[in-house]
Amino acid sequence: MAKYKVVVDKDLADIVPAYLEIRKKELPELQALLAAGSLDEARKIGHKLAGSGGGYGFDRLSEIGRKLEAAGLAGDAGAAAACAGELEDYLGNLEVVYE
Repeated sequence: MAKYKVVVDKDLADIVPAYLEIRKKELPELQALLAAGSLDEARKIGHKLAGSGGGYGFDRLSEIGRKLEAAGLAGDAGAAAACAGELEDYLGNLEVVYE
């Protein structure tokens, strides 16, 4: 059973799956950037998440994105890695309900 249930407007049913798939594909990229110490590039992914998540009804994605962006700006690799873990958990345990 999914840990995170998000109700999304049924009018977004055509675009939400593709949006989430893109986020899932970004995850290995983010993890590779963090492993390489590229916090500025990771910050950019966080910025994108922060700006887009809420627009699709995924406020938690925006929250994780803001934290990732702040960690990148602060040069805090540990916090950025924690954000990547949160993102992986969220995307892996998300249930979308269209109403």
